Order: sequence, then C-alpha cells, then structure tokens
Amino acid sequence: MGHIEDFGHALAAFAVEKAQSKTPLYYADAFLNWYGCALAGSQQKTVERAIAFYRMDVSSELPPPIGRTERLSVSASIAVDCLSSACLAYDDIHFETTLHPAGPIASAILGLSRCHPVSGADALHALRVGMEIECRVALAMFGPDTGAAKGWYPTGIAGGIGAAAAVGRLLGFNEAQMETALGLAAARASGTRGTHGSMAAYWVPAIAAEAGYISARLAEAGFSCGIASLTGANGLIRQVALRPNVEAVLDGLGSRYVCETTACKPYPFGFIAHAVVKCCQDLHKKIRQEERSLHKLVVYVSPTSANLGGNPEPKTVYGAQVSLRYIAARVLSNPTRAFEPVDEDFSISEEIAEIARYVTVERDESLCNEQARCLATFEDGTECEIRCDVAPGAPGKLPSTEEIKAKFLRQVSGVRGREEAERLLSALRHIHDMSDISVLLTPTYRPRRPE
Repeated sequence: MGHIEDFGHALAAFAVEKAQSKTPLYYADAFLNWYGCALAGSQQKTVERAIAFYRMDVSSELPPPIGRTERLSVSASIAVDCLSSACLAYDDIHFETTLHPAGPIASAILGLSRCHPVSGADALHALRVGMEIECRVALAMFGPDTGAAKGWYPTGIAGGIGAAAAVGRLLGFNEAQMETALGLAAARASGTRGTHGSMAAYWVPAIAAEAGYISARLAEAGFSCGIASLTGANGLIRQVALRPNVEAVLDGLGSRYVCETTACKPYPFGFIAHAVVKCCQDLHKKIRQEERSLHKLVVYVSPTSANLGGNPEPKTVYGAQVSLRYIAARVLSNPTRAFEPVDEDFSISEEIAEIARYVTVERDESLCNEQARCLATFEDGTECEIRCDVAPGAPGKLPSTEEIKAKFLRQVSGVRGREEAERLLSALRHIHDMSDISVLLTPTYRPRRPE
C-alpha cells in the first residue's frame, strides 16, 4: 500500500477516533471568534448580494426535478437533473477533452426556466454558447502538452464555466457581468478522476451544473469577482495547466464550433469502453458465423483507458460502467447488452463471469482513447485480431438523429411507457417553437401539433 493510501486511512481513522480528553479552550476561542465575525459581517453588502440570490432560489411552488415530485430549490433541482442525466453513463462525450458537455449546461438552462421565462430558441442558442465555452476552456487546460495532471475530471473543472455562460446569456448579461459569472464559476470548479467507480463520478457534473447557475445568479445580484479567477496568473487555468493552450481557446472562436464533435453516447458505459464494445460486437459476430470457441482474449487500449477501466471485478454498478473486462464479457455474452444500462442492483451473472475469465486488459501506448484492438485466441490455437480505430461516438462517427431518437424512446419507454415516450419525443423535437421551455417540467403538458 502506498504512502498516499496510508495517509488517507490514517485521516479517516483520526476523524472517527473517540475523544481521549477535553478539547482545549483554544477551540472555544476559535469558535467564538468565528461566530463574532459571522455576526459582525452579516449586514455587509457582500452578504446582502448573496442573500438576494438565495431569496430568488427558494423552492416555493417551483416545478420539481425531472421525473420527481419533491419540491426543491432551483439550484438543488439543477444538480438533481444533471445527476439523473449522468448516472446511467449514457449521456454524451467529447473525446478530445473527455468532457460530458451538455449535462451541466442543459440542466442549468432548464433550471433557470423554473423562475425565469426561457424560449426554446434562446435555450438552444445558450446551450451552444455554453458548450462551446466549456469545450474551449477544457482544451486550454487539458489539451496535448498542457502539462495538466491526468487526475482532473474535466467536466467538473470546465462544466460550471460553460453553464454560467449559458445562464448569463439568457439573463442578458453585459460583458462585465459575464466576466464576473465566469470568474465565480472558476472559483467553484472541482472534480477528480478519483471519484470513478462510485456515485460521486456522477455528482461531479451535478456540482458543475449547480455551480454555473449559482455563479450567474450571484453575478446578477451584484456579487463581484474578476475574470482573473479564471485566466489570471493565479487563476484556474494556470493552476491546472503548466502550459495553457490559449491558442486553442481563441482559434476560430465564433466561427468554428469545437463542441460540435460531441456525441450522444451510443453505449451506456464510460467513453473508454466504446472502441472495446465495437471490437467485441464484431468478434461475437465472427464467433457465431464461424462457430468458433474462444480460449483467450487480450484487449489492448490506451493508457488512460487502461487506468480508468482496469478494475477486473467490479462490485457495484458504478464500477461495472467503467470496467473494461466486465464490459467486454457482457457484450460477448449478448451484443444487445451493449445498449442496455447496467442494472442498479448489480451482480455478475455466471455466464458473464465465465467469459470474463478469458479476458485480460493491456495498455498500448500507441492507442488513443477512441481506439482499441483485441487479440482473440480460439480453442484450436488460431488467432484473430480485431481493431477499432474510430469508436462509435468519436469525431467522424457521431450518431445520427434517427439513432438518437431511437435511443430516447428505448430509455424513456422503460420508465414512462411507449406512449409517454413518443409524446415527449414529439415535444422535444419542436423545442424551437416553445415560448417557454418550463412546460417540459409539467407532467400534463401536451405539445401543440404542427400545422
């Protein structure tokens, strides 16, 4: 066990250890000092402006989160909506940055509509602006040769900035207000890859969505922050990246949209598995056609994919969604399972466990995240290599509108029934014509049929 793991265990043990003696007076003094500072500062303009936002954010009679009945504040509903969109690992992927761009921004936009009119046309334009800013900020920090640590979770770091931009646009911000919103969102940025394999992996985008909304509303209330929080010498970008790629942020801004290579995920697994899924689909077809028996399968993936997907025996749904060995065995057992989310009450079936015994995962420095190659050895000793050089969902292989519609119907029919799924699909296909997208939060809403 490494020193970092030891330290973490030691911290946890210390935190739960029973107190052995009376706490020194020092801490009573510290609390006294804090309380006095809080009371003395409670009437300051800084606090007044924060209160102005939080008073706007009360739950009252506002619509609940999507698919729920609980009445929450706007910001809490935004976080829950984004969490819901992420937790099946079926949302979207921008391979160049490994972002899941739409979730934080769409959640913040729909959240704003709970208390502020937002037309469909304005919502879609704000989504475009927010996703583009999110992707470009991520490129500046996480692009090639920036020197950023591999453990940052880009959606958590850049997602709130994009969400703040989208909400600020819908609120009619001027340039100074927008700078404030972006700076505040940078101050709230958070998220590491250490959350993978747990619920927290989907909480990170939710934090970003909530942070972007709150940042914009605080800016609206007059809460101050400079853009240096994002771009200054001590700002987020320069703290994350040793060599920020500023050119990537500026190149073609406003005329070329780098976010438009974002794909709606074709499979309900981490992006690291998409190329592996395609290889296993092709391998299963070959095995069936040639009536072969598999003896061994070595799956070669990028170093990042091997690192994030290297857990060979996941114990929970969250681990299974990024376990390359499990996913390969799942698809080889039945290719239709490539499109089915992992069950929340997760367990590995005997069939999948048997196939998984033949599967190993290896890193290949020559491969990138949207690539994989599989070397299969059959019972007769013959071998076969299957490659995927451009994974479904990667740039150049984005799903079509018809594929996205089919995915929507599969997902929503499972929780609302086919009729309701088709009704909602019809509504969303006419979002451009909506005068206020908050109607999407009303269970009884019926779309007006086009003339």
